[in-house]
Amino acid sequence: VQRGFGDCKDKASLLYTMFREAGIDAHMVLVRTRRNGRITDLPASLAVFDHAIAYVPELDLYIDGTAEHSGVTELPEMDQGVTVLHVWPEGSELRRTPVLPPERNRRQRTLDVRLAADGSATIEGREVITGAQAPGYRSTYQAEGTRSDRFERSLRNLFPGLRLEEVGFEGLDTLEGDVSVRYEAEVPQLAQRDGQRLRADPSTMGELTRAFARTPTREYPMDLGGTSSYVEERTVRLPRGAQAAQVPEGGTAESPFGKLAMTVERSAGQVQMRTEFELRRDRLRPGEYAAFRRWVEEVDQILRQRLILETGSR
Repeated sequence: VQRGFGDCKDKASLLYTMFREAGIDAHMVLVRTRRNGRITDLPASLAVFDHAIAYVPELDLYIDGTAEHSGVTELPEMDQGVTVLHVWPEGSELRRTPVLPPERNRRQRTLDVRLAADGSATIEGREVITGAQAPGYRSTYQAEGTRSDRFERSLRNLFPGLRLEEVGFEGLDTLEGDVSVRYEAEVPQLAQRDGQRLRADPSTMGELTRAFARTPTREYPMDLGGTSSYVEERTVRLPRGAQAAQVPEGGTAESPFGKLAMTVERSAGQVQMRTEFELRRDRLRPGEYAAFRRWVEEVDQILRQRLILETGSR
């Protein structure tokens, strides 16, 4: 406290002491973080632990003092589903930390897309980030002077060439709540022209096989980094005179590993597409990999559907 800084052991010790002084039962917890892999109970060794956090038994709550941009319910992914050693005056015990359910790690994205006949578009967007992803936003966009540039670069990963016109954040300074962002942007080529037609993606999601399951087989366990959920609602407003020649049929792909559901509604002058994705597992055993790969391939088949517009002459 006097020096104003400390490492994980210092902060865990400080939290433990503060809780005990306040009459709240607490434990010191040594952690084997996710990046270092799972361990067995034997042989016993303190050398396998590389981190320290605190625990409040009454609330069944783990608190990481080094996670400066996390709320008390936003346990970092590196601390989830890992072996820990609880230590308190009366004893010690090996346990495993919880893995937060997908609905606790959620991103919701709403896009209003005004598409032009040449394939360019104006986007009005809103995103709400809940859970383990929120601290990353609070950290990345903490400095007001760099927010716009950093957010524009992140959006360009989804929409190449995007130019951000306006952006506003909420919740960056509030640890116990969601982070939200609203923005307006111009995209030079959101839809690809094919003769007199435009082809547009139904979602920013795509190619999960390449991201998660490139190889046909796997010999070792696979760490997926934690559970998550994603919802995207995209409204595409058609160019003047354009007609929807083909709309995605949507579909559902569900397994013990997760679920993807896409629904499409068509009305005069616009097409609304909703994509819901849920990753329910944080790790895979080698024997589960083949079934997991079949599921992500099924997901990709749904995501490869395209909205095709007939625009007439160029």
